[in-house]
Amino acid sequence: MTDRMLRRTLWLIAGASLGAVACKDSTSVTDLNNVSAEALSGGLTRASTQLLVTGLINSTRGDLDSRYIVFSESMARDFYRLDNAENRYITETIGGPADYSGFLGGGAFSQFYVTVRAGNTILNALPSATGLSAAEASATKGLTRTFNAIALYRTLELRDSLGIAIDVNHPIEDPPAAFVCKPNALASISASLDSAAAELAAGGTSFPFTLPGGFTSNGKFDTPATFLRLNRAFKGKVELYRGLSRQKPNAGSFDAAITALTAAIGANPTTAAGMQDGVYNTYSTNAGETRYPIADANIFLNPAVGDSILAGDARKSKIQTVASKSLFGVTSTYKTVLTDPANLTRPAPIIKVSEMILLRAQAKIEKNDLAGATADINLVRTLDGGLAPIAVPATKAAAIDAVLYEKRYSLLAESAQRLVDLRAYSRLNATYLKKELSGDIFQSTLPIPKRELDTRGVTSISPTCS
Repeated sequence: MTDRMLRRTLWLIAGASLGAVACKDSTSVTDLNNVSAEALSGGLTRASTQLLVTGLINSTRGDLDSRYIVFSESMARDFYRLDNAENRYITETIGGPADYSGFLGGGAFSQFYVTVRAGNTILNALPSATGLSAAEASATKGLTRTFNAIALYRTLELRDSLGIAIDVNHPIEDPPAAFVCKPNALASISASLDSAAAELAAGGTSFPFTLPGGFTSNGKFDTPATFLRLNRAFKGKVELYRGLSRQKPNAGSFDAAITALTAAIGANPTTAAGMQDGVYNTYSTNAGETRYPIADANIFLNPAVGDSILAGDARKSKIQTVASKSLFGVTSTYKTVLTDPANLTRPAPIIKVSEMILLRAQAKIEKNDLAGATADINLVRTLDGGLAPIAVPATKAAAIDAVLYEKRYSLLAESAQRLVDLRAYSRLNATYLKKELSGDIFQSTLPIPKRELDTRGVTSISPTCS
């Protein structure tokens, strides 16, 4: 399946109703609750199933765009985007509150619901499917529901305690979906992943469609049984943060996280290459196709990233020392090869084994299994970083320090994971981080976009959490 097929399919099947935001200062997207199934009025066929799944995967790839990565990594003190023509990459991630009507404060939101709507189109059409066996329909449901859950989780990563809309699969004439609080959103996402896992388990030996190369380039994730690893990886991730929730912690979540992540990891890797096992988005420079989204000469590393890496750490190969650049009150002398403009076809992981192992270490820390957590930390530290193993830390805080170090350098520029961790451990503050600008508020979330408030006729959203 080519990248061009991926892009063309999304528009053929979903049409303009699934279109991404066109203007950088607009958060407008067609109503979240509108499922565009008109093209399927004749019933879902095997061919249209392929087209819809292709569109869903293309939309999922679009979720990990430059806004999602740059906004979150800037708030997490890993990135500076130093663009002479646009100061908001600094002023609204580090210097002060983000404007809820602007491209940054109102961004990295609607595209996730584009994915959810693409998924709901499939789920709504499956009952009318012809040419699919019961097992194939179940496998399709499981994959679709998994990607819907991942999209909702990504939305929550950037809005955190502000909450998100979950129940969006309704006709357009219905009222806008209510926002739910973070703990309830995580619980709903977790339950959806479990439903998807059951559907994958009943999905037979193969999918009734072809998946792109990123599902087999680093490990095998292209059958219902092997795709279940991706599902369990996100189940473990969601459960970890359910347990770490300060608002409404879930007592059984750390055990659930360990179980799910262990299933996702399988046998522990024994090589550095094994740490890269996972599902990847792929890119191309061919005409009309999608290029790697953060190949950007304006992206610099926060000096803390380059200054804090240990001597001998193999991941230092990701970091480049460059001529100093100062802009909008900040200065950096570091870049990363991960954002090199020449790397237009670099694959980008949705999740990989090194992250799964470190998430499991975090869950073990919360269970006071510091020895087990250290074993996981050392797997990544030795294989991915080429460093000597550490002894079991004497305290939980020291163990958290150790796992956050490994996550920063193994997962740099891949997701919002560091922002989520700094919030979860109450480390996005002056106790742990340097104040970078006089107006630095240690911003931890992006606001609910103005359009969402206007659509609901309110000036703020504060979902209750019962």
